[in-house]
Amino acid sequence: MNRWNVREIAFYGNGGRRRTLEFDTDKVNVITGASGTGKSAIIDAIDYCLGSSDCKLPFFVRNHAEAVAVHWTQGDSDLIVGRKIPKAGSGTNQMYVRSGRNLKLPDTSEALEGPTNRDTARALIEKTFGIQDTDNPAVAAKAEKGRATIRDIPPYLFLSGDVIISRETLLHDLNRPEKARDIKATIPYFLGAVDQASVLAARTLRQLEAALAKIEREASAQERSQSLLTQRSMALLTQAQGVGLVAELPSPDASDKLLLDQLAGIASSGVASTDTRDSEARAVMEDERRGLVSELQTLRAKRQMIKQTIREATGYETAVSGQSHKLRLVEHLKLDDGRCPVCDAQNSAGQAMAEQIRNSLSIVANEVLAVDGMRPRLDDHSGHIENLIGSKYSRLKEVEAQLAGLVRVEEESVKTGSLLQERARVVGRIDQFLETTAKDFQTASTDTTSLVSRIEHLRDRVDPQARRERLRDAENMVSAFATEMLVDLPTEVPATGSRVVFSSAPNLSLVEPSRRAVLAMAEIGSDQNYLAIHLALAFSLQKLFETIKAPVPGLLVIDQISRPYYPKGGDEKRLREMEKDDDQVAMQQIVRFLFDETARQAGLQVILIEHAYIEEDPEYVAAVKGRWTKASGVKLIPSDWPLRN
Repeated sequence: MNRWNVREIAFYGNGGRRRTLEFDTDKVNVITGASGTGKSAIIDAIDYCLGSSDCKLPFFVRNHAEAVAVHWTQGDSDLIVGRKIPKAGSGTNQMYVRSGRNLKLPDTSEALEGPTNRDTARALIEKTFGIQDTDNPAVAAKAEKGRATIRDIPPYLFLSGDVIISRETLLHDLNRPEKARDIKATIPYFLGAVDQASVLAARTLRQLEAALAKIEREASAQERSQSLLTQRSMALLTQAQGVGLVAELPSPDASDKLLLDQLAGIASSGVASTDTRDSEARAVMEDERRGLVSELQTLRAKRQMIKQTIREATGYETAVSGQSHKLRLVEHLKLDDGRCPVCDAQNSAGQAMAEQIRNSLSIVANEVLAVDGMRPRLDDHSGHIENLIGSKYSRLKEVEAQLAGLVRVEEESVKTGSLLQERARVVGRIDQFLETTAKDFQTASTDTTSLVSRIEHLRDRVDPQARRERLRDAENMVSAFATEMLVDLPTEVPATGSRVVFSSAPNLSLVEPSRRAVLAMAEIGSDQNYLAIHLALAFSLQKLFETIKAPVPGLLVIDQISRPYYPKGGDEKRLREMEKDDDQVAMQQIVRFLFDETARQAGLQVILIEHAYIEEDPEYVAAVKGRWTKASGVKLIPSDWPLRN
């Protein structure tokens, strides 16, 4: 046996009581019987001992059993996981984990060894099963999204009653939103498309890319803010010049630091500055503004002409490209041997014709070269004009802001009639600007060199293309396995003869054979079809896990393959109790599939929970580990167990 199977499940009660279920490894095991005997609690017990946060064991079990333990085995290796059962509410945090060789379940719950908390128990089970990297504290952190844990394997172990004939739910727990997220995030790991390191690298990569995008957005906003800072600083300096607080304006190319320093100097000097107003300042700015407007008009006209030229060149390029194909004639015509290219005779008329063809081909070749050389120069010139327009437009906005400041100063000076008062107002505006707005704009730039380097390194490690290819390969393998298995199971149209298409979304569809229509799960119809599809998928995933050595136990716990054929509830059912002969044949066909497919897959164990007792099949009868019927009175928890303390 090369995969983990369940050897025993034990329930512990008061007074040293123990109820033990024993199973054969690498085989089909059947527990059959009546409803209400606790058969379905086998799934709940295994799930609970895999570290579930919830305890879904039935009320009767909780009232009479105080602990449960599962004995796993792989060859000569053993793993015993035990856990206290709460009377009500969520699962207990106290667990017991012990691994080694030749281990046996203790007789009482008090003798369970390896007490620990639930998180540590999960990590120990993960390490035993082979879920990688559990020794790394960063990897083992519960908050890591997408990291596979022991809680992500139940969907591949259990075909529970709410799933096995469901038209909507493909895997166990996939119908629970809080579980579906983790199933979807970790399925690439279990399908062998990624390892734990690449899962975490991909998560870190997403975080770093988001951080870089945020820095770039902030840098872009800062750049826009710096442009606004320049405009406001120049406007204030223009106002200061207008009231004689500064002799001349700085250069349009002056840095923001120089502008702010000059404003700070004005603020510190206050209103006592000498009147150094230049009466020509406004006239100079008006002249510059008119010049900029004129230049912009000229540049825009040039831009329009260049666009028209590019459009015409594009049309000409299309025509010349068509003619360029004529150059290929040179490969077929012998124009240099003195013979006529039409009749292959050697005469003067033929030579003249060859010369004309050569001339024509030369013209076409020159046209192609001319077009190829002209287009890049046109594009470069167009880009140059666009850059000039942007530069001139930015300067125009600065000049207009400065003019607006001068006009405002003059208007306010007229109103107040006092230069000193106007200077005080300008100095006040500068003070307020330096104390508030300018400080908001002054943010330290962030060096992203190291961040970009880390992102590039992680992108190399994640290799999304290789991940997609490995994932696609796994999907194709599961689809092929399931298609083959579906042939061995009883189905109805449209599932009969259909091809299974599995996606790691996870999702499944069928391609029916007659019209090759792609059918979603909800469109397939018939409980018998849904039963066949779920069985084929469950066994196909287990076959893939065996092939790629995935860290998933070789276990399938199946809750009633007879659901489409028997009414719900009641006592143990016999094959002859089915109303239709076709249903009896279908039931026997499914049983054969279970035994044959389990035998084909090395290390696979099946625990079948059933109402049906198929006494017509000797192999089925031999696989029965318990018949919990109303007549026998046998149950998961014996009726004579006392209530727990």
